[in-house]
Amino acid sequence: MTTTIGNDLIDFRASHNRGRAEQPRLLARVLTASERTQLADEDAGDIGFALLWSAKEAAYKAAKKIQPALVFAPVRWQLASADLALADGSKRGTVFIADHPPISVSWQRTSHWLHCIAVRGDASTKTEHAVSALSDCMPRASFSERECDSFSREQSAAVRTLAKQLLAQHGITDCEIVRERIEHRLLPPRVYSAGMARDDVQLSLSHDGDYVAAVIAVKV
Repeated sequence: MTTTIGNDLIDFRASHNRGRAEQPRLLARVLTASERTQLADEDAGDIGFALLWSAKEAAYKAAKKIQPALVFAPVRWQLASADLALADGSKRGTVFIADHPPISVSWQRTSHWLHCIAVRGDASTKTEHAVSALSDCMPRASFSERECDSFSREQSAAVRTLAKQLLAQHGITDCEIVRERIEHRLLPPRVYSAGMARDDVQLSLSHDGDYVAAVIAVKV
């Protein structure tokens, strides 16, 4: 089975992430009935919602790399987690998507952000990740025309800079991060060297508010 990764980042200080656990329409649209019950019973608030939402976003990114036509349908996917607490700053769970193997997720939290990493396939696959404030990761990498074709925002450039820093730690320096287009749809980002996609490198990018996050997995 091919192993793929995904990730999602939530900036707790961003206004769009506040009060989401108190929006019944949103909850009904993205959470299963049992998840809504768990959220209410534990009075988990925005932290609990962030755990649920980030897990489904990260799992979707991992699953979509195997099935590009997969549609994001979070209300039909289930997160299995003993609780929605993050007292010690880290946690693990599993997301179940119909017709897909279970997807393992793990979270790390600080007072400012929540980062979720998803692994579809071999959960023992070693990954490396980094989270950076946008102000600390202004774009320093140079991007090719093909790279620039798939992004325009400052955050997108910054997260690619962060990813290239992670890749450089493995000696991967002369590379591109490209999102190919198929029928006007952008595919997930992949690492290219000498114009060819690298099957030995997995990559996932995310940004929210004032933070960016990158995850890589390199076969050894």
